[in-house]
Amino acid sequence: MPSVVPSDPVASAEVSPEPSAVISYLGKTKIVTLGATEVRATRNDLGFNVACNMINTYDRPLNFLVTVSIGNGKDWVRTTEFDFGRIEAGQTGRETVLMEASGQGEMPDDPKVYIDSVMNY
Repeated sequence: MPSVVPSDPVASAEVSPEPSAVISYLGKTKIVTLGATEVRATRNDLGFNVACNMINTYDRPLNFLVTVSIGNGKDWVRTTEFDFGRIEAGQTGRETVLMEASGQGEMPDDPKVYIDSVMNY
C-alpha cells in the first residue's frame, strides 16, 4: 500500500512577490512607478530634474520618506530623499529636486532610476 504524506500548508502557501517597477517614457522623461510611488527624471545641462509623486493609499494621514537613486550603471550615481510631510488619506504629495551632475563619471542620457525605499511614519 502506498504511503500518503499530508501536504504541508506552510510549504505550499504562495508568497506574494515584491512589486515590480514599471518603466515608461514621456518624451525624454523617464518614469518609474512602484506601487503608489512615481518618479520622473529629465536630463538637463545641470543634471536631472527629478519629480516624485507619492499617493497615500492608507486610510489615515501619514508622512512618507522616499529614497531615489539615479546612475549610469558604472561610475556615476546620485541619491536623494523626498521627505513628504503629512499626506492625507487618498491624497498625493509632490516634490521636485535638481540632482546635479558634478563629480566623477559620465552623466547618462537614459539613466537607471531606482526607488530604493519607501517608508511611512
